[in-house]
Amino acid sequence: MSQFQAYRRRGLIRKEKPMNAKEYGRHASGYRKPEASELSRGFTRRLILWAVVFAVCVGWVMTHMGCAHPIENGVAALMGFGFVPLRLLCLVLSEAGVE
Repeated sequence: MSQFQAYRRRGLIRKEKPMNAKEYGRHASGYRKPEASELSRGFTRRLILWAVVFAVCVGWVMTHMGCAHPIENGVAALMGFGFVPLRLLCLVLSEAGVE
């Protein structure tokens, strides 16, 4: 028998009943699932973040010479034309419900 089970048998630890959402409304953490007509939590923030990252990467590639900054231009091009558009596409598709 574990220490926890021994305490529970003696009544030192009570087993609490789980919170009932119908009785209390939303959960205490404040999380609720969005309705079908509204965007999921944090979608707009993530969309703006990745759009800004895309703009910064494209701006870097367009304003800096590739021979002077080869590594930085390579990373900016990879992010701006590879990873960020893919992430934006996945973000929008997941919001639309496509898996």
